[in-house]
Amino acid sequence: MHAVLAAARRGAEPQAPTAGDRGRRAGTGVAARRRDGGPARSAGISDELIVRALLGALASGTVAGAGRRAGSLSESGLWAAFAMGTVVIACGWVWGAVLVAYFVASSLVTRLGAVRKAARTESVLPDSSGRSARQVAANGGVYASLLVLSALTGDPRLPVAALGAIAAAAADTWATEIGTLWGGTPRMILTGRVMAPGSSGGVTLVGTAASVGAAALIAVGAIWVVPSAAAHAGAAVAVFVGGIGGSIADSVLGATLQSKRWCEQCRTWTERRVHTCQYRTQHASGLRWMNNDMVNLLATVIGAALAFAMVADALPR
Repeated sequence: MHAVLAAARRGAEPQAPTAGDRGRRAGTGVAARRRDGGPARSAGISDELIVRALLGALASGTVAGAGRRAGSLSESGLWAAFAMGTVVIACGWVWGAVLVAYFVASSLVTRLGAVRKAARTESVLPDSSGRSARQVAANGGVYASLLVLSALTGDPRLPVAALGAIAAAAADTWATEIGTLWGGTPRMILTGRVMAPGSSGGVTLVGTAASVGAAALIAVGAIWVVPSAAAHAGAAVAVFVGGIGGSIADSVLGATLQSKRWCEQCRTWTERRVHTCQYRTQHASGLRWMNNDMVNLLATVIGAALAFAMVADALPR
C-alpha cells in the first residue's frame, strides 16, 4: 500500500521536461507565433520596407535629378531631396506621391515669369540658383519627420499633421510666387504699409488667393490619402486650416522677427548681404538668426500643429 501511494505521489508531481518535450513545445510556440502573425509576419514587413526604400531611392533620385537639370535644385538641394524622398517613400508610396506633387507644382510656379519676378525683387532678395539643402529641409523636413514618427508609433493623427505642414509650405510658395508676378504692390500684413516686391511680411490679394488654392489642393488630396475613412472630411478641413494658418504665420514672422538689412548707400531695406549697388549691408531689424529658411520651417511647424489640434480628438490613437 505504501509503495502504491508513493508511486501515485510521484506521478502527481511535476516532472522535468525532457529534450523531446522541449522540442515539441518550442515547435508549438513557433507555430502559434506564425499563426498570430509574429516573427514570420515581421520579417515580411521588413522585406517590404527594404524593397520600398530601394525603389523609393530610385524614384526620388530620378525626380531630384530632373529638378537639378531644370535648375530647381542646387547640388546640395539635389542630395537633400534625394534623401528626403527616399525616407518619405519608405513610409508609403502615397506620401511620396504627395511630396512629388508638391515639388513639381512649386517648381512650376517658381519658374513661371521668373525673369519678371527677378527684375521686381532684385533689390530685396538675394540671387538664387535653385533650392539649397537648407531650403529643402525647411519646406519638407517637418512633413518627412512626422511621417517617420507616424510609421513608428501608428498614431493616425500624425499623417494629418504632416499634410498640414506640406500644405503650409505649398500655400506660402504659391502666395509668394504668384503674388510677386501678378499681385501688384504688396502691403505689410500687420500695418498695411506699402512694401517693395519680395519683402518679407508683405501680402497681396492675388497672392492670398493663390495660397488658399494651394492649401485647398492639398486638403482635397487628404481625402484620398488619410488612412481613416471615417475622418476624411475632418482631415481635409484640418489640412486646409493648417495650410492657411501656416502661410499667415509665415507673413507675420517675416514682418516681425525675420532678419532685415539696411543699405546705407541706397537708403533701403533688403535681405541681401551685398546690395545691388555693391555696398555691404548691415543687420538693422529682427533676429539675426531668423532668416527666410527658419521662417519657412516655423511656418510648417505651425501648419502641422494646427492640423494636429483639429483632429486630436476626432481620430483614435
